[in-house]
Amino acid sequence: MNLRPWSLIAAVAALSASPAVAQPAAAPQPPDIAKAMLDAAAETLDAAQVAAVIHAASQVFPDEADAIEAYGDMLRARLSPLAGAGPIEVVISEDDPDKVEKKATPPRTADKELQSAPAPRFLDLGDWTGSVSASGLVATGNSENAAAGILAEAQLPRGDFTHNLRSYFDYGRSQGVKNQQRWGASYKLDYSINERSFAFARFSYDEDEFSGFDYRLFAGAGYGRWLVQNEDVALKVEGGPGYQYAPIDDTNEIDREFAFYGATEFDWVIRTGLKFEQDFNATWTSETSTLISTSTISTAFTDSLSTGLSYMYRYETNPPAGRVNEDTTVRANLTYGF
Repeated sequence: MNLRPWSLIAAVAALSASPAVAQPAAAPQPPDIAKAMLDAAAETLDAAQVAAVIHAASQVFPDEADAIEAYGDMLRARLSPLAGAGPIEVVISEDDPDKVEKKATPPRTADKELQSAPAPRFLDLGDWTGSVSASGLVATGNSENAAAGILAEAQLPRGDFTHNLRSYFDYGRSQGVKNQQRWGASYKLDYSINERSFAFARFSYDEDEFSGFDYRLFAGAGYGRWLVQNEDVALKVEGGPGYQYAPIDDTNEIDREFAFYGATEFDWVIRTGLKFEQDFNATWTSETSTLISTSTISTAFTDSLSTGLSYMYRYETNPPAGRVNEDTTVRANLTYGF
């Protein structure tokens, strides 16, 4: 083997610099801004966030993509033993102020208990979506007056279950005398059978001081189905058996009856920001049946604020003595969605 003199000198110098094994060249470093973003993502202890930053930074700095990926992979490898350990604590070395270390802070005992026994999905409550509406209204029938009202509705999907809450309160006075007071609340739990069908359980309480009933309590279950469900139009029907308990004001009798509940909901987005809704529900018992139809048209100002008009028609087939069959309510609504 023939070696040129300068080649031999270079080889000897390399061996002299590394007595045992030659040291590999230092790994290339990503750009400072990309490195800072990767470090910030790593502090969340979420490897998925680090991966997302790797992808984004590689697009911004394509020439440095290899260095970015190498540095990001190193951070993700370090996250494996720290996953679920708790928040990152930054520690500055007393001996060397320029040396900064990061370590995971062990979770508190309560946190460990929560992690070891997570809540069932059915009870895992999180952010609700829904709306709150304030309204001015004019009523005719058993109450003939102008009044004010508030309505709140909220839904929470959790796996195959959906929690539905609804509450309302209407109140009116004229010349110092109360002439309307209605309020109520309901809870409905839907269980998805498939994309179109669901089973439900429903509980409701309604009190109308001028209706002739002290209050009405209903509990039931049933089956529902989405007949149409797309971006512009949705139509849902549901129904099932239940039990209604309704004390009567004047006679102190109690209407305890097997009942059947049925409802339809129709939503139509006429155009962006303009929506029409038609809801109908009926509760049948052998003594009396209650039918309620509500038509609403609303216009959106922003993603969360809208205004609209609604008309409610209520019909009681056999109301208590001295009460009329029909009630109507016209409302002007201001609604905030969340």
